[in-house]
Amino acid sequence: MKIGPELPMSCGMGMGARRRENIVRGGTASALWKWYLVTGFVLSVAYLVLSPAPAKLIVWPAIGWSSVAAIVVGVRRHRPDARVAWYLLALGLATFIVGDDLYSFQNLVQHADVPFPSLIDVVYLAMYPILAAGLVLLIRRRTPGRDRASLLDAAIITCGAGLLSWMILIVPYFRTQDIGVLERLTSIAYPLGDIALLAMIVRLAVGSGRRPIAFWLLATGVVNLLVADALYGYLNLAGLWHEHNVIDGGWIVFYVGWGAAALHPSMRELSVRASDSPRVSRRRLAVVGSAALIPPTVLFVEQLQGNVVDGAAIAITSAVLFVLVLARTSGLAGEVSEQRSEARFQSLVTHASDAILVVDDAGFVRYQTPSAARVLGCEASELLDRPIGDLLAADDERQLGVLLVTAGVTTTVEWQVRSGDGTWRDMEVTAADLRDDLGIDGLVLTMRDITERKALDAELRRQALHDTLTSLPNRSLFHDRVVHALSRAFRRQGDVGVLFLDLDDFKMVNDSLGHPAGDDLLVGVAARLLTALKSGDTLARFGGDEFAVLLEDGDVSLAAEAVAQRLQDALREPFRVGDEDVPVHVSIGIAVGRAGVDTASGLLRDADLAMYVAKRNGKSRFERFVPEMHEQAIRRLEVASELRGAIDNGQLVVFYQPIVAVATGRMLGAEALVRWNHPHRGLIQPNDFIPVAETTGLVIPLGAWVLEEACRQMGAWRQAGLVDDTFYVSVNLSARHLRDASVLDDVIHALDASGMPASALLIEVTETGLVEDLDPAGTVLHDLKALGVRLAIDDFGTGYSSLARLSTFPLDVVKIDKSFVDRLAGNADGDAMVRAVVDLSHTLGMTTVAEGVEDPEQAAALSRLGCTVAQGFLFARPMPAADMTGALGLEGRELVAP
Repeated sequence: MKIGPELPMSCGMGMGARRRENIVRGGTASALWKWYLVTGFVLSVAYLVLSPAPAKLIVWPAIGWSSVAAIVVGVRRHRPDARVAWYLLALGLATFIVGDDLYSFQNLVQHADVPFPSLIDVVYLAMYPILAAGLVLLIRRRTPGRDRASLLDAAIITCGAGLLSWMILIVPYFRTQDIGVLERLTSIAYPLGDIALLAMIVRLAVGSGRRPIAFWLLATGVVNLLVADALYGYLNLAGLWHEHNVIDGGWIVFYVGWGAAALHPSMRELSVRASDSPRVSRRRLAVVGSAALIPPTVLFVEQLQGNVVDGAAIAITSAVLFVLVLARTSGLAGEVSEQRSEARFQSLVTHASDAILVVDDAGFVRYQTPSAARVLGCEASELLDRPIGDLLAADDERQLGVLLVTAGVTTTVEWQVRSGDGTWRDMEVTAADLRDDLGIDGLVLTMRDITERKALDAELRRQALHDTLTSLPNRSLFHDRVVHALSRAFRRQGDVGVLFLDLDDFKMVNDSLGHPAGDDLLVGVAARLLTALKSGDTLARFGGDEFAVLLEDGDVSLAAEAVAQRLQDALREPFRVGDEDVPVHVSIGIAVGRAGVDTASGLLRDADLAMYVAKRNGKSRFERFVPEMHEQAIRRLEVASELRGAIDNGQLVVFYQPIVAVATGRMLGAEALVRWNHPHRGLIQPNDFIPVAETTGLVIPLGAWVLEEACRQMGAWRQAGLVDDTFYVSVNLSARHLRDASVLDDVIHALDASGMPASALLIEVTETGLVEDLDPAGTVLHDLKALGVRLAIDDFGTGYSSLARLSTFPLDVVKIDKSFVDRLAGNADGDAMVRAVVDLSHTLGMTTVAEGVEDPEQAAALSRLGCTVAQGFLFARPMPAADMTGALGLEGRELVAP
């Protein structure tokens, strides 16, 4: 009899699906039953610790009624199919608890002797038929039709256990002369009821379907009830029984076990109709056989004691068991025969999608499923009675020989099998030695065609290690090759070189021509780069517009820069993309390392760092890694970390540089310029931390803070009457901040917090920031213009774009870069360039502001060329807010004479 957990059986909805449904519908239930067990344990300890009266009047009812409540809660939560059965179990427990409560009330509250038997015993005994009815409903719900085998097994086990109960519990009551007939019959009713419940549990155990945790909790409760009742009867007859002892724990386990069974999610499975019949197993036969041996064992024990007093009971039980075992044996032969029959085996494998072959000790095919013709591509006549080794590769044929001489083997291997058309197919073969099985008598080979799966796996592995666009090795494969190159270099005491390539301004290609054109360009770039390398070099694509080259042949240290130059030369000619000729430039970082000193990750990091240095130094060049670069990178990280704290800790300050009328020196506005008041390094200029803020993204919160502070200060000046409505404050926004979704909210928040009008704010954006992101920048600038904010293009002339091209933006001011201003005063070309910018700006309705004016000659030239507004050291240096406030207090706001 198999009484352990079994695999889930299908019953409308599979048990696995039911289990998942339970989790979804009642996720807390799996924890609730555990908490109930813990609570029951705590109450049990409290019961044993307290004195009899409080324990019986308070704790005992709490334990009992909690089990009834637990069953009701479990039914409502899990909604089993057989709800009536579970409610009957709750009602049966309730009757038993009511009996306990009545007994405790009379004995402990009224201090009256409770007669035996009494009406309380009627209440007690009412539990058994009610519980039996509930268990019968569960059995009927669960059993598929008439399960004759399970019924006989349960009867055999119950009969054997009943004999023991008769001898231990019932016979002593018959033999005692101290009690009357009614007392004797009432005393016997309890163990008989326990045996009835045990019979129901045994029937549930040996029936169809699996036995979940809820079943074992029910079974544990019944066994403890039986043991507790048995001990109570024995001690009571012997005059040794006293209230409130450890035997009460058996009834407590009964209560708590049944309550926990109802709370456990698996209680649903006890009412699910099983579609299978119980299989004959060694464990099942052992349990049934042991029960059948109880009568002779009892007889043997009594003979050893020299007093056979239960002969009649033993004889009757033996006769009943003989009939039951005989009936069970007659059906057992049919079950075993059916399990071993060829018809059953055939029904399982005829429609299998895999090919199943049975081969004999010599390797000849003695049986094949119909699917073998499809899987192996050959007719049945071509396989039967032929050696399967003829279809296998040499190594696989030898492995088959090993399987044939190894007894009891079950294994899974991969073989190459020649199909009917002569091609080799990859097969996953499960070999199971069933030569001891009379119904099969051979080595069973279950073959599954995995040719396509292996081809797909190979392709997935290739894709996992190669770039899908260019088919070049990707970062993962490249890193692996660098590791192996360092290992080889260690043996030959050589160097390994890594070149990191990044295309300059590639984003402009995607933005202007589209991503498909960008992909075509990357394919073309990869092809050209390959022409510049030797066969032993490795080119990889890291993603985006990043490539890497591995050098390991020859004198790498000397050859690395020459290779970098060849790579740049290979890209010198423009690429034809669609109808456009697209020039491509590349920045390259070089790192050379030695095995035993450098690692693959370190080389990649150093080459990447050198590439970024090449970018900062003007692009379209290559740089070789030197240790100072790493130190600078670490320093930049430190600056980034400190800058984040500076923003949070109020270490930033805003300086203001006046913007004046060239002719009069009158202040028209002020540009807000951030400074970092470092606690140890003093005042740090923006050139030392703004680039770090740009690369780390801190420029966004930094810009938002400067914007809010400048607007706040401007609002204070306006409220103090130091400036009029024409005065404005100018704030720089980085291109990265301009692309961020928060920029509009930052501007609106700064204006609302300061109370200043939007027209008093001039936002400056660099020319390069606009050129790099034309479409997104245009959208944001139009949104800002809609708020009433004025807009300026800063450092005009450094981005190599025409003012006509920038006229599509809603700009109000063009700020002429200092490099143009420096060419004035005696330089005809400089005058012409500034005049062109001023004239075109005026034509487009824009105001021009000259930056970096440092001497009177430059001011005079600007005035002559029509540029009426400027800023620079000639007029005033950037100053703290307090100094700017003092300057605004001067009459007329005049700084210097023109």
